Amino acid sequence: MSAGRVIATVLLAVGVLLELFAVLGVVVMRDAYDRLHYVGLAGYGALLIGVSILVRESFSLIGDKALATGGVLVVVGPVLVHTTARSFRSRKRGDWREGIEREAEEGP
Repeated sequence: MSAGRVIATVLLAVGVLLELFAVLGVVVMRDAYDRLHYVGLAGYGALLIGVSILVRESFSLIGDKALATGGVLVVVGPVLVHTTARSFRSRKRGDWREGIEREAEEGP
């Protein structure tokens, strides 16, 4: 087995473990806000899987698309998590800004 295949296999295994950890976190957590933290983690697993494909296939159509997909998920993931959390808060309170001052004074 060549060094490139070993590196690709390790990256793939770590990426899949991150994805499984993210899924486990979504299943185990009870609060929707806690679940969102694990959803954000899934983008990094996808990036590692994309990098493993790039190592295996080199810069080709397949490798470029895998890397682009992983990169988009890492960049867009936090924005989607933040937007989803804001929509949860808006649905619960009517306006996402309601009660912010009170919560800041009370602390965590």
